[in-house]
Amino acid sequence: MRNIRFPDLDITGMWGLAVGVFFHLIARLVRKQPELAVQAGEIFGLGMVVFGGYRILNALIAEAEKEEKACEKQPDEPR
Repeated sequence: MRNIRFPDLDITGMWGLAVGVFFHLIARLVRKQPELAVQAGEIFGLGMVVFGGYRILNALIAEAEKEEKACEKQPDEPR
C-alpha cells in the first residue's frame, strides 16, 4: 500500500484556488437560488479564514517554541 501525501498549499495558492472554485459555484447557483449562492460564499470564505489562520498560528507557535528552547539552553543570561 502506498502512502500518498498531498503537497502543502501556501496561503496564496489556497486563496487562488478558493477564488476559482467560488466563482465557478456562483456562476452555477446565482440564477436559480441567489440566497444559496451568498450563503455558500460566506461559508467558503469563513473556511478559508479559519484554515489560513491556523497556518499562521502554527508558524507563530513554532517560533515561540524555538525561542523557549534557546532560553533553556542558556539559563545564565538575563532576558
